[in-house]
Amino acid sequence: IVDVEEVILGLSSLEKLIDDKLVKYRCENDLDDIAKGIEYLKEHGVDVVIGKIAMAREARAQGMEAVIITSAYETVWMTINEARRVNEVRKQEKRKAEQLKAMLNFTYDGVIALDRRGRITVFNKVAEELSGWRVNEAIGREVTEVIPKAGCQHLLKTGKTELGAVLEIGKSKVVANRVPIVVDNRIEGVVTTFQKLDVLQKIESNVRRKLSDKGLSARYRFEDIIGRSAPLQSTISLANEYAAIDSTVLIFGRTGTGKEIFAHAIHNASRRNGEPFVAINCAALPESILESELFGYVEGAFTGARKGGKAGVFEMAHGGTLLLDEVGEMPPRLQSNFLRAIEQREIMRLGDSRIVPINVRLIASTHRNLRKMVSRGQFREDLYYRLNVLSLPVPTLRERGDDVLLIADKFLREFYDMQGKSYGIFSEDAAQLLIDYEWPGNIRQLRNAMERLSVMTAGGLIEIDEVSRAIQIQDFTDLPGQQETEFSATKDATNQHRGPLDASSTAATDGPLLIEEKSAYEREVIFKALRECHGSKTKAAKKLGISRTTLWRKLQQTADG
Repeated sequence: IVDVEEVILGLSSLEKLIDDKLVKYRCENDLDDIAKGIEYLKEHGVDVVIGKIAMAREARAQGMEAVIITSAYETVWMTINEARRVNEVRKQEKRKAEQLKAMLNFTYDGVIALDRRGRITVFNKVAEELSGWRVNEAIGREVTEVIPKAGCQHLLKTGKTELGAVLEIGKSKVVANRVPIVVDNRIEGVVTTFQKLDVLQKIESNVRRKLSDKGLSARYRFEDIIGRSAPLQSTISLANEYAAIDSTVLIFGRTGTGKEIFAHAIHNASRRNGEPFVAINCAALPESILESELFGYVEGAFTGARKGGKAGVFEMAHGGTLLLDEVGEMPPRLQSNFLRAIEQREIMRLGDSRIVPINVRLIASTHRNLRKMVSRGQFREDLYYRLNVLSLPVPTLRERGDDVLLIADKFLREFYDMQGKSYGIFSEDAAQLLIDYEWPGNIRQLRNAMERLSVMTAGGLIEIDEVSRAIQIQDFTDLPGQQETEFSATKDATNQHRGPLDASSTAATDGPLLIEEKSAYEREVIFKALRECHGSKTKAAKKLGISRTTLWRKLQQTADG
């Protein structure tokens, strides 16, 4: 309270009734003395000044709140209550201002607010760091003076929100979002937020890692590939070299050879190993669905489109690796769109006009001969050469020799463990059959055979007969409606891993056979095998794909007949 002696004395009786602290200053009706009094109150932390018109005017000039009083007792009491109300409002505003200041200064975004004239009213610490201007220097200046390229003044006229603008502030590239402040349909200012591009990239990277945790990650490494054969080791060595560079890889090999495992391993050994690994099978989806999975779509792009749209695999794999499995099955129309995407390194979602830049390492795999498909007009020649930068042939299981035993052993152990059975080992004959068999389905076929074998056996020594049945080289004579002998049923499989026994054998087993014809055929095949094996029953049994016991039984039947 600042006033003359009489008013101050008149207020003394009210002081005990007031919770707030009163600071009193006695002065004369002199402007200099009033100014000194206001300064005194300000130095003592006073928020609201109570006094006459001259005192109130001086207080406001010094940035303080003021309430004018008269000397009447009731009026003074009312004035003090009003002062208390004003003081409480001021405290609330101060708290809000401090909260806003804290939020502005502890956000990762630079924040600038402008008034209607384009002058800066808010300027936080990040904006200070980006621009090099201090807060107290920037406040009140036109934004074009502080940040020439801010590009936000025109919003005072257009009133249109602008998001994702890329610009430079000082030495930093930032992404800016500009939003007009509209009050009662009138543009009162603009708020602009800035975020450093490298910060956004880190956030994006973290999001992608989270996506990787949800399944967009490579599961296999080179050390997970089982085998010691020279063809396999040569392929692994070449794939390791390919992993060190970022060029496109075309993996080709027969069905079931493990092409996808090599793609996983290449990604995990590359510099992109912390980024997403996304795979899509081009043979598994109809053309329309494959297109939307590749490029994504926006909401309303087609009937049944997901609300909010959906990112395609190109976007999901951004920064990482995209595997196109069975790329030879891609429809011709999509081949053109796909070629453009990988050449331009950008895609457009279905139903959208916005271009999305992409950064992916591409790996394609196929079991088809793409070169022949090109010559037949089934695959685009330019796409073939775009994909076939680094070629990686994957050997068949047949070419890998003894590797089949290592892989079979691993699969068999897994299946025995799942079934709670003790582990079994292959006899010498059984192991040799696994090595000699053609395995047209490669590792996938071997895995299925070992699963069947784990069901059919209880561990211990696994004989050749059991392996033969597991890979479906078995005697079908016990099945209802079958008219074939053991050899007629096993002939094709035997031919695969031994070569054809006789040119007549195929003709001899076409269609139902009479009993006499079957017996004659069996005798012919047995004696031919014995001659080729120089009388060795063990070798002949291996050649025929049967056990020595079965061969002995057949020989006895022949002798008795």
